[in-house]
Amino acid sequence: MRIMNRFLLPSVSIIVGIAMIFPIYMLFISSFRSETNVFNIQLWPTEFVFANFVEAVTSSHLLRSIMNSLIVSTTVTAVAMLFHAMSGYALARFNFPGKNVIFAWMLSTLMIPFAVIMLPLYLITKNLGMTNSFSGLIIPAIFNAYGIFLFRQFYREFPKELEEAAYIEGLSQAGTFFRIALPLSMPIIAPLTIGFFLANWNSYIWPLIITQKETMWVIQVQLANLVGGGYVTPWNIVLAAAVIAALPTFLLFFVMQKYLVEGIKMTGIK
Repeated sequence: MRIMNRFLLPSVSIIVGIAMIFPIYMLFISSFRSETNVFNIQLWPTEFVFANFVEAVTSSHLLRSIMNSLIVSTTVTAVAMLFHAMSGYALARFNFPGKNVIFAWMLSTLMIPFAVIMLPLYLITKNLGMTNSFSGLIIPAIFNAYGIFLFRQFYREFPKELEEAAYIEGLSQAGTFFRIALPLSMPIIAPLTIGFFLANWNSYIWPLIITQKETMWVIQVQLANLVGGGYVTPWNIVLAAAVIAALPTFLLFFVMQKYLVEGIKMTGIK
């Protein structure tokens, strides 16, 4: 057992880590290669073609698509965190008729594939005049039973003593939530923020359906059109564009990493 803890488990962890990082490393390295050498399997390129990144930005509306994705992902994540936290808190703390039925109905939506509701959702957004707009990209993506479920489970374990102390100090229920419960919800907010942002940043099917104008394309639709935009695909340009598109997600992880660690520590506090 001691040998396993000292050598085997660290070795397996290193191997798994390398296996996960290697595709990202190859993406980054391949983005610097020329078009003729882009498919050569080399751990280090013989040349660095920085013009790939310039071409990726100037030959398409890549920066505009990144900005569209940033607007959609940031808005959906921020609004969803607030609404889901409020819903989870209400389901965990308040007693009202039909609470369990409402919660079960919310959970049942997780069992419905998106392909089933895709056409009805498109017809609704079209009749409301939300196609080719940020509202059509943002509003349908906000509501997700997964976030409500996790917030409910978190607030069920939240110390009631803190809320009782807030009531004694004169805070209302809304004040207790916004000033006590919500600021101390970072253990669940941090992973959900990363998950929601990445899910909306990588979303492709719904933005492809709801936006026909190129000015409203998000980054994933823009990258797909770079690949299928002609008879010959400039893969070096596509890889450079993919690296640029991945930078916001890496930045989000490094910014939220501290809160993830603090959240893990706080989960042991009762």
